[in-house]
Amino acid sequence: MKFPLWFIFVLMFALAAVVFGQVKEDLEITEEEPEKKLEWNGNLDVKYSLFNMDQNSALYKLQFFKNPPSSSLFSQYRLEPYLNAEYRTSDLGFVLKTHASYYSDTNSRFDLFEAYASFSPSFNTNLQAGKRVYSWGKGYAFNPVGFVNPVKDPENPELAQAGLLSANIEYVKSFSSDALQSFSFLAVLIPTSDIAGTSFGEFNNTDIALKSSLLLWDTDVDLFAYYSVKKPKRFGFDFARNIQDNIEIHGELSYNQNADRFTIVNGSLSSARVDEYSFLLGLRYLDASNTTIIAEYYHSGAGLSKDEYYQYSQFLNNGAENINPIVTQQTLGVSQTYFRGTTLMQDYLYLKISQPEPFDWLYFTPSLYTIYNLTDNSFLLSFYMSYKPITNTEFIFWTTMFAGDNTTEYGAKQVQQRTELWMRVFF
Repeated sequence: MKFPLWFIFVLMFALAAVVFGQVKEDLEITEEEPEKKLEWNGNLDVKYSLFNMDQNSALYKLQFFKNPPSSSLFSQYRLEPYLNAEYRTSDLGFVLKTHASYYSDTNSRFDLFEAYASFSPSFNTNLQAGKRVYSWGKGYAFNPVGFVNPVKDPENPELAQAGLLSANIEYVKSFSSDALQSFSFLAVLIPTSDIAGTSFGEFNNTDIALKSSLLLWDTDVDLFAYYSVKKPKRFGFDFARNIQDNIEIHGELSYNQNADRFTIVNGSLSSARVDEYSFLLGLRYLDASNTTIIAEYYHSGAGLSKDEYYQYSQFLNNGAENINPIVTQQTLGVSQTYFRGTTLMQDYLYLKISQPEPFDWLYFTPSLYTIYNLTDNSFLLSFYMSYKPITNTEFIFWTTMFAGDNTTEYGAKQVQQRTELWMRVFF
């Protein structure tokens, strides 16, 4: 059933009226206005990377078909400054988060990650408008219900990314019931700028995302919905619960209606609209020695099967070996446009083990993680080590290898091995 956008706006304004009706009940009169608070912080990441490239990879040949490098060993040196500011009063707030990447004087970029204002007319209610990062879902490496999240990189799930231009209203209520301890509702308006050649968008193409959260019998439960005229309509559910003090389980389930799905059929790109389910099941375990284990199984309903990925890999190989540069360029364009995701196939297993200060090595925290493609048996294996000799300085060593034959997802990567050295200074 299709609802006109004006009807959804009426519902949201009705919700706002109910919420603001609680303002007089929730406001607490204070004798003194709290002091205004402005905080600045940030960090500078200095990163040096070495890449051992697979020159036999079809993706490598496509990427460098014009000017193939003579060596398979690449290096990269870059600076990444992060600068954040936060201003708070009793009912107003402003958040600014910026990021820049500097490779050289002719190759640099500035990113506005977040810039939003917030207003709390009551203890239970909060309004926000601007550019904000949302974090929907309970998964660590994957988030099938992250309808408004930035696209997560499972190789670096904690990487800071750019937010979404939006406005939202949130209402939170606590209860003394043994069954229901708390309830919250979040409505997000997402404007569009879809009129070609302009900064304008059609009002009817405004998207709406809804999230309802409950703490029910000590279990966190969230319900999600995403309404769009042009994009797939989405519905989702997640949960998280501590079954013991040191064991947490979580899961997510999403349903996408009329989602685009791209495959290669007879050497050509093929698209279809499908209704698909994606889900995640995960566990987090903390033992007495402070070892943390995170394990997650992820199924992507729109992912490629083993045979479909084989057809895609043959398409890449044919484009890479073609002597016609136009065909090579078209093949690269199809790959970068329609098959650029970090998880192209259907089933994955993520496992991470971390142990702070093993063998009494002070200030060291090593981690080992893998992403295993259950569909084609390829995988990546990564070792990450952090060293913090003083409070505001961190050194990171991070190496990753990819394994599998040349018709598998991780085996067909341009990179065989990646090693990174970071120095991170906080202020």
